[in-house]
Amino acid sequence: MSEARRTRNIVARVIVALLLGIAMGYAIGQSLGGDAARGRALTMKEYVANFENYKNHLIGNATPIWAAILAGVFMVVVTFAIYELLVWVVDKLLAALDRRASPADHPGTPPPW
Repeated sequence: MSEARRTRNIVARVIVALLLGIAMGYAIGQSLGGDAARGRALTMKEYVANFENYKNHLIGNATPIWAAILAGVFMVVVTFAIYELLVWVVDKLLAALDRRASPADHPGTPPPW
């Protein structure tokens, strides 16, 4: 791998990591904001009235540990696959931009002007 290609790949990884971080931070912030709004709107009377439903929901989740581990492995593999695909796309985009900026990459005779 050439030095320029390696540098371009690192820049692509940094760009993708920053964009994914911004997107995840925004999503988490929106989720926390929604939870806080629901918490402010919740009254003691509503909470106590639905206490048994909350309790049964928590107790009734009998997912086997092997299924949880399998789902976790699948989510990590998919996350890394999406990350690598995005890095590949950004790397190709940067390569196209780099080719346009550098006259040395264009084979053939130079234009007459």
